[in-house]
Amino acid sequence: MWFGKKSKRVLVLLLLSSFISTTAIANPETGRFSRVLQGQSVSFDAWCFDDIATAKIQVTSEFEDERCKIKTNKALEQERARYSLDIQNLNLRIATMVEENNNILAIKNEEIRRLETAALKRPNDYTLYWATGGFAAGAAVVLAIVLATK
Repeated sequence: MWFGKKSKRVLVLLLLSSFISTTAIANPETGRFSRVLQGQSVSFDAWCFDDIATAKIQVTSEFEDERCKIKTNKALEQERARYSLDIQNLNLRIATMVEENNNILAIKNEEIRRLETAALKRPNDYTLYWATGGFAAGAAVVLAIVLATK
């Protein structure tokens, strides 16, 4: 057994307590409001605003929402422009590297062709040299054997 009876009970209680409703934590109080006309009183502690102040609060909130959207769109456009420039620069670099690679390959192939034609112009028949070398080596071996046996 990995856990004792007490440990199992504690684990079961912890598991069951995790399913308890947490609506008190999840739903904060939204506050109370009512329209108070001149001369009336309220049944709770409150801040009182006139219609102009209330309108100003609402407009300020809407203005801030629009301001936030404008700032977000501006930042988005700046990032889009910056990354677009980066992408264009990278594409240009790729095109330049491809062209450079093609030029290097063309130079290499031309050099290979030039060396092949130069090699084909010179005769490469060395049989006379091989025969002379073989004759000289054979004569040297025979001479060495004769001198060694005397």
